[in-house]
Amino acid sequence: MRRHRAGLRAVRLAGLAIGLATAWIPLAAQDAPALDPDIPPAVVRTGPSLDARVTIPIHIDGKGPWNFIIDTGSQRTVIARDLAERLALPARTNVTIISMTGRSEATTVAVPRLGFAGGTIDDIEAPVLEGDHLGAPGLLGLDSLHAKRVTLDFRSGQMAIASSSARRSTKVDPDTIVVEARRKRGQLILLDSNVNGMRVAIMLDTGTNFSIGNMALRNKLIAKKRAPDLLTATLTSVTGGTLTGEVGRIKSVRMGRVNLIDVPVLFVDASPFAELGMADKPALLLGISALRLFDRVAIDFGRGKVDFLLPDASALNKTQLAANDVRP
Repeated sequence: MRRHRAGLRAVRLAGLAIGLATAWIPLAAQDAPALDPDIPPAVVRTGPSLDARVTIPIHIDGKGPWNFIIDTGSQRTVIARDLAERLALPARTNVTIISMTGRSEATTVAVPRLGFAGGTIDDIEAPVLEGDHLGAPGLLGLDSLHAKRVTLDFRSGQMAIASSSARRSTKVDPDTIVVEARRKRGQLILLDSNVNGMRVAIMLDTGTNFSIGNMALRNKLIAKKRAPDLLTATLTSVTGGTLTGEVGRIKSVRMGRVNLIDVPVLFVDASPFAELGMADKPALLLGISALRLFDRVAIDFGRGKVDFLLPDASALNKTQLAANDVRP
């Protein structure tokens, strides 16, 4: 029997570790014959650690499977260079990667048919990056998920990808909290969200273990005297460059009626926020380590909603988690 039924839900997040790398690739570049400086970049987020990220078996033109990382922070599906060469995928065009630390170029390859979770997507044009930097054979990005509902069941260790319009059971667990979201360049930005009581744009990023905040969020927290103690940390990008930032525990990250407590966040002056038009607006990318606190997270890209299923009280690790009803 679950004991949480109403009010604001609080969940404590413990543990502090950084293993991050990010890059951005233009979504429209697959239609462009050459590099175009006027094309706005889109997210491709990668990280070297597979400890927490979620993978799915992928078939390419009937071959495989290979375990790709599901990356809701990436607007493009990405393939590792060694796998692209092994499959002799034909080269297409060049794209610009805007990483955390600078610009570089990458080639794309034509993926004739990509199969996953009982479905297929034809004619994907995927950027090629080094497998050592990806930490996996590839990333399954938003170009493959834009009309899908992705369900991550952390309790059972299973996941599912279905059409957003697929009929689902009308029975709703009373501990499921639904948070509405708006779209921006394929991303879902959660509504009714705040950090330490301040309104913040929050996006879910299953491609990185750690949560990342922009400098506008850091500066506002400091100005309002709501900032945590901060320590210097270094971020390494997929190009090998480094960027220095600050890391600390955020007391409260609230999404609708869900409240995460003591969330480790790395604050960096990173270009991805600027590319999404959020350089001057407090914003947070919530990583997979925070999402794993829930029994289940269902991200419905087609309908613009995210379902959070709270953990059963009996399953909570008392050294890492706490769940409370906080009455308004």
